Amino acid sequence: MSPRTAPALRAGTWTVRTATASFEVRNFGFNRVRGTIPVRAGGVEVTGGGVTAVHARLDLGALTTENPRRDADLRKPNLLDSRARPDLTFTATGVRRRDNGWEVTGDLGLRGTSCPLTLTVEPLTATRVRATGTLDRAPLGMRVPRALIGRYVRIDVEADLEPPS
Repeated sequence: MSPRTAPALRAGTWTVRTATASFEVRNFGFNRVRGTIPVRAGGVEVTGGGVTAVHARLDLGALTTENPRRDADLRKPNLLDSRARPDLTFTATGVRRRDNGWEVTGDLGLRGTSCPLTLTVEPLTATRVRATGTLDRAPLGMRVPRALIGRYVRIDVEADLEPPS
């Protein structure tokens, strides 16, 4: 079976209609903690040559792991610092077609700093995509022992996109 190629997208600005980012990280070395962060805004720029820009802004103040005490701890200044800096951002620095989707490299911005993140994006429907990747939280300066919160965070984003008019 030959791999499908990524679908061609109509040129223009595709706006994120609805999206949620989910994450999974180990704590205490063996438990898996899952949570979600709503996507406030985002978009995809497409030209005749393909996808040229991707950006998203997530709402750290609305992060939930379904454990209020843990959520409050995550929002503290030594971790996410969501009161002072409520946005988590992603800005693509490169996009390339890959198999039946795209590989999007970019910068994840958090707490006044950024780190590289690569996402694999696959189309689910003509207007819905899933992006997955693994974040290394160490460059973001979160000071917490790895035994408490794992270094690597699995990220999954599903987004419904509004095509250009």
